Amino acid sequence: MADAYFQKNFFAMGDVSISNYLLNHYQDLGMTNDELLVYIQLKNQAEHLPDIDLQQMSHNLGWSTETINNLIEQLRSKNFIDLNSQRDAQGRMTTSIDFSPLYNQIMTKQGEYTQSTASQRVKSHGEVMATTNAQNDQPTRTDIYNMIEQEFGRPLSSMELQTVRDWFDIDHFRPDFIKAALQEAVVNNALNLRYIETILVTWQKKNYHSLNDVYNERKNRQQYKQSHPETPVEHVVTDVDINQVDWSKL
Repeated sequence: MADAYFQKNFFAMGDVSISNYLLNHYQDLGMTNDELLVYIQLKNQAEHLPDIDLQQMSHNLGWSTETINNLIEQLRSKNFIDLNSQRDAQGRMTTSIDFSPLYNQIMTKQGEYTQSTASQRVKSHGEVMATTNAQNDQPTRTDIYNMIEQEFGRPLSSMELQTVRDWFDIDHFRPDFIKAALQEAVVNNALNLRYIETILVTWQKKNYHSLNDVYNERKNRQQYKQSHPETPVEHVVTDVDINQVDWSKL
């Protein structure tokens, strides 16, 4: 006979409601198997938590938080979900999930699917490869907001929030790169978003693919300074207009 305590908790945890129509047609919509699993996890968290918990999802799925973060971004880019960042009653930044884009897609399609288009859509988007070591887990969008506010020593304005949001939604900067660029800004005493953005665009132009590229550049710069002690320290410009930057000289 089942343990009474376990039985009570089992039923208290409740269920996650998933449309049978979605389960039958998620591939027709272009959703991969991995994305469906993340979608189900997000649905569960949306019903019980005020914010996305990547660590819990990582524990449940056995994937790195970076892999899950990438899958969430794929769901967003395919217009299956929307991410809404806002402050709670305590002033903390939280990110909630809006599932209405997926429902709107289902209503728009009205069942007009074919097997060929389904396989083509899934193939075109591809699968996320879980090759990243857990040590390189990506910070969440909420983590980035909180890190910036902590270093700035104040809440971000609505315009600043939009700038950071664009880093994710338009520029598609990696969260770990944003964190590293923020650290560079702190070291150089240049705490403004334009400076951070300039760093990110520079790394993007240099085609950096991992933090190792960033660390190697930092190491080479430090070694150069040590071997050329009489070389004047380059003045760090903190008020940068990225539209005026000559990228050919970077």
